[in-house]
Amino acid sequence: MQASPATDRKTSAQEKARLRQFLKQKRRELPQRLRSEYDRAIRERLLEQAAPAGTVFCYVSTDMEVDTRGIIDCLRQSGITVLIPRILNRDKMIAAGFGGWDTLRAGQLGILTPDSDEEWPGEADLCITPGLGFTPDGRRIGYGRGYYDKWFAAHPRSARVALCYECQIVDDMPTTDTDVRVHKIITEKRVITCQP
Repeated sequence: MQASPATDRKTSAQEKARLRQFLKQKRRELPQRLRSEYDRAIRERLLEQAAPAGTVFCYVSTDMEVDTRGIIDCLRQSGITVLIPRILNRDKMIAAGFGGWDTLRAGQLGILTPDSDEEWPGEADLCITPGLGFTPDGRRIGYGRGYYDKWFAAHPRSARVALCYECQIVDDMPTTDTDVRVHKIITEKRVITCQP
């Protein structure tokens, strides 16, 4: 007997929930000393990748994520326009202009976000993507709200580069038709060019 699509979706959701918990735990286990060292290595690798970009859409990191504050500062010092995510409602995330750290406030999810609801009128050359885990072929598992997958679908020309620690790379993960892959993954050890 074959499982119904509804059963498959439920199983996939359960698998994703278990994988999210596992990956959060792996990230929590990283000592702060190593995390700071890894963040520097990831930043250096990313800045090489971002050099030709004119506009970069970058998440503002929270506690256990790869630190992006130094990345954002370096991008701006290089003359690159930085865009920051703004959650408008349960279904929509936009890229808004970044005017400096003093222009941000805690948003719906407690993440620093621009005060403006105005979406950047152009395309981002590069999207620096958060996530809990990734596969070498570019599959990504986030926090479960789908904001980035929807943004990727609406902005297919933006290069998608994920930042994570090596412990967040897994061999396999469940995916759905709405999951969008990343083009590159940068860890403290390597840059992975993804081959879907």
